[in-house]
Amino acid sequence: MNIEKLNTVKELENWANSSADMLALTTQHGPIQLEANLRHLPTRRLTCRAQWQNKRVIAKFFYGAGFKALMFKEALMLQALKKSSIKVPELLHSEQHTDYGVLVIQYIEHVQTLSSFFWSQPEQAELETKLLAVTELVLLCQQAGFEIKDPHLDNFLCCQGDVYLIDAGDIKKVKNKLSAQAAMQNLALFYAQLPVTLDQQAYQLLTKMLESLADWNGLSEQSWRQALLKQRRWRQKRFINKKVFRSCTAYICEQNTSRFLMAKRADYSEQMAVALSDPDKLIAKGRLLKDGATATVAQVEIAGQPYVLKRYNIKKPIHALLRGFCWSRAAISWKNGLLLEMLGIPTAKSYAMIEERKGALRRRSYLLSEYIDAPRAWDIYEDDQYDEENKKQWAKKIYELFLLLKLCQISHGDLKAHNILCSAEGAFFIDLDGLNAEQSFAGFWQQFKKDVGRFQISWPKKWKVNPYFSSFSDKLLADDLKLYKK
Repeated sequence: MNIEKLNTVKELENWANSSADMLALTTQHGPIQLEANLRHLPTRRLTCRAQWQNKRVIAKFFYGAGFKALMFKEALMLQALKKSSIKVPELLHSEQHTDYGVLVIQYIEHVQTLSSFFWSQPEQAELETKLLAVTELVLLCQQAGFEIKDPHLDNFLCCQGDVYLIDAGDIKKVKNKLSAQAAMQNLALFYAQLPVTLDQQAYQLLTKMLESLADWNGLSEQSWRQALLKQRRWRQKRFINKKVFRSCTAYICEQNTSRFLMAKRADYSEQMAVALSDPDKLIAKGRLLKDGATATVAQVEIAGQPYVLKRYNIKKPIHALLRGFCWSRAAISWKNGLLLEMLGIPTAKSYAMIEERKGALRRRSYLLSEYIDAPRAWDIYEDDQYDEENKKQWAKKIYELFLLLKLCQISHGDLKAHNILCSAEGAFFIDLDGLNAEQSFAGFWQQFKKDVGRFQISWPKKWKVNPYFSSFSDKLLADDLKLYKK
């Protein structure tokens, strides 16, 4: 094992970028050995798992402009939360140096983040138990005058029935308890991170919990949905609009004068990088699914795994010029796909996006996404192998998929039956380059009605409208707008 002594921020940053070996730093109470990089904000912070005084700990390093104030605030907040009987890891040690400081914090064994828990599709009883526990924790913070500015699901740890709050640096202390409006917006910011498929269940659970609290007597379904929508739009601006086209913890960006690539860091293997170095060759070797003037789609294989690779073609020179200064259709689909993933709306996962560039001009573009071996909604109602009961069941599942768009005030833009996949896990949206998630309510409602109508007339040779979906389309367009309108 190669052990080096760190004594400068530069060395600390170098280790964060290539933490293959354990490294050691001397503290006032013995050496601390860094084992694994957990989170790194370049030039600002490094959080890692470490060994200190013969036990595993969390070491949080602060450096860069204003690091002393940030470190002091987090240490003070951890102590204040502990004093208010709020479950947080214990602060074991802190010390400052000229160019950096470190907090040594208790490491809690055998934990699971709320993020990994909720997205693992737990059983209903277990889900409700965890949701109750974390909601009680958030409400306790609010009553004690603590506002969790970033109630990210990864900032809550589940351990043997308990829920712990971490990352105290993003918590604000007010003199008294939070006002009713601030408390609702803060709680909505937490709930907005849950999959939208859980909205109704979560609301029912929440109202049962809050019915005995006088401050929450005015909570209505309409005000709660509006608060959720507001916070989801805020998260979209912060995590989707700002981060999906640059390098960060979640994404890799590679760029030069002839090519721009974005990929999910967790999925971008060396084999994927090699395969995507020549996407046209990859398409040629794959199984062609569509070969049109505007797009070419193929099922391809990378490291033994199937994917879909879609190339957005340039039709004519004037088309190239008009599209050249705009984000490509692949880039738009990449961004929209990541948004639906964040919201928990079923869609084929996006893994990488490429734009060919010639100076400032964008040329052809490519999107690598999940391969889902499933028929399209068009096939369900066109193919005689599906009986009446199958067709009724799929009409309900597709209605439930449409309903998720309505809850989030998102229009798809091209909802013909070919753009919905019907797999064993349920219905999925594909082809997202026309999706719009930032319009006013009036604009959304106009486009959503077009989405529903477009799906209904997808079988012109067979039906004027899909008879299995007609009652569900009426429900989607029913006069319950007061629950959705901002």
